[in-house]
Amino acid sequence: MISSKRSVDELPGNPRKLNLEYQSSHFVSSEGDENGFDEWDVSIRWGQFPEIGRMRLFRLRMDERFSPFPFSDAEAYDTQLSNLVLGVYDLGRGGYRQEFRDTMTTCDGDLLVLFDVRLDPAWRGFGLGPVLAAEAVWTLADGCSAVITDTHPTEFPDRPRPEAEYRRAVEKIAALWESVGFRRRARPLGHLLDPGTDEARNLRNERRRDLDALADAWRESLRR
Repeated sequence: MISSKRSVDELPGNPRKLNLEYQSSHFVSSEGDENGFDEWDVSIRWGQFPEIGRMRLFRLRMDERFSPFPFSDAEAYDTQLSNLVLGVYDLGRGGYRQEFRDTMTTCDGDLLVLFDVRLDPAWRGFGLGPVLAAEAVWTLADGCSAVITDTHPTEFPDRPRPEAEYRRAVEKIAALWESVGFRRRARPLGHLLDPGTDEARNLRNERRRDLDALADAWRESLRR
């Protein structure tokens, strides 16, 4: 169970009203499809109110029609994204690295990247990040060999901070992702979630139970 760092009576509202809206787009072209990945913007909303957070995920299509375009598109989009992909992608051979093939349940599928998760401060500290990330991952991971993510703090201040502070932030993020099912693999693979394992599916169900427990505790707090 994910521990809450804040009292449930500080929640802005019933967490059972949280919902995710998925949006993706692509260019239509008569010159062939060289777009090797889909970008997904996931809005986190509370009921019908404005969004309270956002996630970005990318799906890289790894079949022969698009290789090596998945890496090319990732490289053009963002350096951090391309570095993540290079951890599992063999640029020379145009496919998954052998280290990846030796690790995952299956390599016959696409790669999903959990790239960015942001939540408004009012909703942080209740363990909702892993709950929401797990839902987005399992909604979009059908047919994927793996999901990969990073532990770089996306909202870390630009000004220099002590190394110890930065490491604590990284360890905190890594622990959250482990609660979703990501496991740290040997270099150069990074943090991977294997959708083919029972552990990953069970952890998704645990995070859903966490949400139920949080909502029950919030409702109980209203009676005090």
